[in-house]
Amino acid sequence: MKRKFLYAVLPVLSVGLLGAGIASAHGMFGGMMTGATPEEIALHQNVMFEQDAQILGVSVDEIKEAWASGKTVRDLAKEKGISDEQLQTKMKEARTAQLKAQLQTLVDKGVITQAQADKRLTAMQTRFENGKGLMGGRGHHGR
Repeated sequence: MKRKFLYAVLPVLSVGLLGAGIASAHGMFGGMMTGATPEEIALHQNVMFEQDAQILGVSVDEIKEAWASGKTVRDLAKEKGISDEQLQTKMKEARTAQLKAQLQTLVDKGVITQAQADKRLTAMQTRFENGKGLMGGRGHHGR
């Protein structure tokens, strides 16, 4: 049950990470994965690599190489000619799409109603616009 829950909420957690700001792409283990199994840690990291690659329009291997070299997502974006504003827009779009998909899954599974999903989407978009991710503050586990 714990793993099913993790797989269900992982995209939303990732949304929070995306929405928290632009900081380091190599500092995402800071307590968030405490108590996680090696498989859960690996899954989380792979999801992060895939999301970064999609946002920047590069391969996952390129993201991994940049990460291993200590580069941030922002560093790699700049190398690719993507401005901070463009990066923020791309992150917001990805965050919104993931949140919508996650909420739709919860509606489809009967966990919440469509009205609750719509209300949650509005609330989360407001939080993101105010510079707050899922953790409630700026830059927490940011990328």
